[in-house]
Parts: sequence; C-alpha cells; structure tokens
Amino acid sequence: MKYGVVRFAIGIIVTMMLGGLGCSAAVYEYASSPVSKTIETQAFTASFAPAREDARYFSSFMLEIENKSDESIEIDWNKTLYIYDEKNRGGFVFKGIEPTQVREKRIPNEVIPPRTRFSRRLFPLAKIAMAERKDYSAGKDKPGLYGGKLSPGENSILLSIQSQGQLIRKKISVVITEHVK
Repeated sequence: MKYGVVRFAIGIIVTMMLGGLGCSAAVYEYASSPVSKTIETQAFTASFAPAREDARYFSSFMLEIENKSDESIEIDWNKTLYIYDEKNRGGFVFKGIEPTQVREKRIPNEVIPPRTRFSRRLFPLAKIAMAERKDYSAGKDKPGLYGGKLSPGENSILLSIQSQGQLIRKKISVVITEHVK
C-alpha cells in the first residue's frame, strides 16, 4: 500500500513537471514602422524614433532637431505633447527636470542655437514614475527615470517650436508593432 501511494505521488509530480514544460510564456518582438520619421520645415529638421534601453520593448523616444536657421529656435516642452492613437496622453519628460516643474507646467524651453543639432531621450509622462526608484528588482541599480513599455499602435509627438515669434506645431508619428516571436 505504501509503495502504491509513493508511485502515485511520483506520477503526479512527473505529470505536473511535463505539463509545466509545455506552458511557456510567449516571447514578443517589437518593431517600428518607420524606424525613424523625419519632418522638415524652413527653420528646422526633426526626427523622432522609439528607443530601447535594456529591454526588448521600446520604452522611450529619441528626438533630434537640427536648427537650419540663422536665429535661435526654442522647444516649448509645456506645449509639446505625446499622442497615442490620436489621443493626447500628456507631455514628455526627460532627465534633468523636476517633478514640480512637470506638475506646474513650468518646464523651461530648450534653446537651440543657430545652425546646431540637438538630441534628447524623451519619456512619455503617462508611462513613467517621477519618484526616485527604490525597487531594484528590474535590474536597474540607480534612481532616476525609467520608461515603461510603449504600447503598440501609432505613437506621435506634437512638437511645438518657437521660431521668430511664431509657434510651429508639427506632428511626427511612428507605428510600433508587437509580434509573437
């Protein structure tokens, strides 16, 4: 009788182990179409692309602007918006700004001198936490901004640039896709 119970228990354990091997989590692959999108005006050229940090998924964007004019231009961060699937999802944040500046919409404009290039990694405010990171379980060992996974679909920036006293607003979009690998 004792031998039968042990055999039954071993059978159950082996069955559970084999069943567990068959149940594996899906692995996803992320892509962007186009990889980077560029727009051009008389005053500037701007490109916008999703970026990865240490993960397989996109968690931020790279914004690059070339001032083609002979005058300084300014990015108005308080009017520059993150648009997801045609809906306003708030603004962008980046390293070096304070949470109070974001809450009070007092992020200083970024001045780009004439005939120079500017680049910055941007995090959609809707996808990050502004507090210092205290949970290092994700493998990050320093406090600061860490972006969450960007959702598949159309991801855009509504870029607001002050040039010669005028506000220029341009939308730049990329489509992030998610496929089972």
